Amino acid sequence: MADRNIKIITPATSIDFLTLAECKLLLGMSASDTSQDQVLQMMISENSALIATMCNRTFAEEVVTESWRDIDDRRLFMSHWPIKTIASITAAGATLDVSAYEVENLSGKISIFSGNGGSWSEPAIVNYTGGYLLPSEAPLALKQATAILVREEKIRMMQAQTAGIRSIVHKDSRVMYFDPNAVLLKLGGTSPGMKAVENLLNHYMRFEV
Repeated sequence: MADRNIKIITPATSIDFLTLAECKLLLGMSASDTSQDQVLQMMISENSALIATMCNRTFAEEVVTESWRDIDDRRLFMSHWPIKTIASITAAGATLDVSAYEVENLSGKISIFSGNGGSWSEPAIVNYTGGYLLPSEAPLALKQATAILVREEKIRMMQAQTAGIRSIVHKDSRVMYFDPNAVLLKLGGTSPGMKAVENLLNHYMRFEV
């Protein structure tokens, strides 16, 4: 594994995958209902951060400097992708011409051409801007995953309010409550929503190389 140091030059202004309006739309809530705006906004931020942690990466657009050593391959994989712009790449203190390397923007991969010796001279330092401008550029799959997590968090809050209540009897009437916790236990503690989220995030996970 290469030795990489990451320095954030300009941090992201937002990490949220959803706007408040998008969240309400996906949850089937009225846009005019502002009674839960504060808690919904917090849920959006919390679950967006959770998704970033699950995927082991930063999605939000930032200006970054990455320095690489112990490079065993002709390729570098940036921590922030997609790559928007590259300000400069230096190898062993020398600035590389754009003809010396090739950028695969969507995957964050930078490859050096074999005509330049076939390998990186260390340290390799990349100054670039990468990631999504959130929430506007967030992929639809990440918006959907965030909405699912927010929905499940709202359900858990409702469950907490009725915890321990199985039925209510009034005169000749009886109301029985469905216990979702019993279903979760049968599923091994993982909800169908979380399984759907994991499937949505598979494509976006970062694996160190």
